[in-house]
Amino acid sequence: MHTQLPSHPLRVTLLQNDAGADVQANLAWIEHHLPQPDAVDLVALPEVFAFRGDDEEYRSRAEPRDGALARWLAAQAARLRSWILAGSILERDHDRIFNTSLLFDREGHLAAFYRKMHLFEARLENGRVIRERDVYHPGDEPVLASIDGWRCGLSICYDLRFPELYRHYAKLGATVLLIPANFTQRTGRDHWEVLVRARAIENQCFVVAPDQCGRNPQTTCRSHGHSLAVGPWGEVLASVGDEPAALHVTLDPALLRTTRDRVPALAHRRMA
Repeated sequence: MHTQLPSHPLRVTLLQNDAGADVQANLAWIEHHLPQPDAVDLVALPEVFAFRGDDEEYRSRAEPRDGALARWLAAQAARLRSWILAGSILERDHDRIFNTSLLFDREGHLAAFYRKMHLFEARLENGRVIRERDVYHPGDEPVLASIDGWRCGLSICYDLRFPELYRHYAKLGATVLLIPANFTQRTGRDHWEVLVRARAIENQCFVVAPDQCGRNPQTTCRSHGHSLAVGPWGEVLASVGDEPAALHVTLDPALLRTTRDRVPALAHRRMA
């Protein structure tokens, strides 16, 4: 399948924050580290960037998709004249709660939203079980959005472990895979960069992956950090460590052409 590649670079800022229990303090840190108006094309925030706590707090703080947090994000996008990927909010829809990414355009309009399809479950070394299905309802459909001619596949954190989602996006012409996360330190140490780079290599796409860092103040679970942007050859274009940071990178469409011409793997697919 022929894919129309973007014609111009995409300037991206990834923010890696250490979200605590104080929503206003978390948003103040983010606002302080946002780029200047017209400086970038896309700002990407991590999963649950506005608040981290325990399951009961997540239930009580969930809000509608057009709630106060969404209005704050829309205002920031309009002020910056930049797209904003809100890695995820806790979305309440009647009696269900979703872990939902929101994508706002340069005018502050909600252009797309994606509800996390794969819900994380793991038993930590201390015996504690993390089980997102105790709070969230899973989403049921992939979402592909266009950002200034760049076709972007939306996903969240644990989705990273399910390559069929990203191959679906690649088959539909994706050139960027967006993977905001709150990856645990233990799993992140062994799997985070390996999986992010694998998704880029096998789909010959850029990957933008902002991650949380620091410790959840209620559960004490540490997040891995190490946000990164990866090119379609699997090369790390930019990365940070495990402290709060802003990361800037420009995605060059020429890298897509070079990679896909060098090894035309997407054209050689034999399975639907």
